[in-house]
Parts: sequence; C-alpha cells; structure tokens
Amino acid sequence: MDISRKLGIGIVMIVPAVVGSGALWAIFHHAVPILIWVAIMLGILGGIVSGKLLRD
Repeated sequence: MDISRKLGIGIVMIVPAVVGSGALWAIFHHAVPILIWVAIMLGILGGIVSGKLLRD
C-alpha cells in the first residue's frame, strides 16, 4: 500500500476518533474512557500503517 493511501486512512480515522470521544464524554464525563478509545483507534491505525490489518 502506498504512503498516500496510508495517510488518507489516517486522516479519515480522525472522524470516528473525535465523534467517539465526544460520545464517550457525553456518557461518562471522565477522561479515562476517552483515552482508552483513542488508544484503540491508534492501535488500529498502527496495524493498518504497518500492513498487518490491510493486505493488497
């Protein structure tokens, strides 16, 4: 997978990270679930960028 596609996926993943963080804040009013959510999203992005989650 070329670098431009990886960067595009990273940019697109910002949307669920922000929306999910806002939803978690509305439910819990605490930062810990948000940090866990962001860590999950970073893990998924890391897997995509390293090539472990997407194969061409």
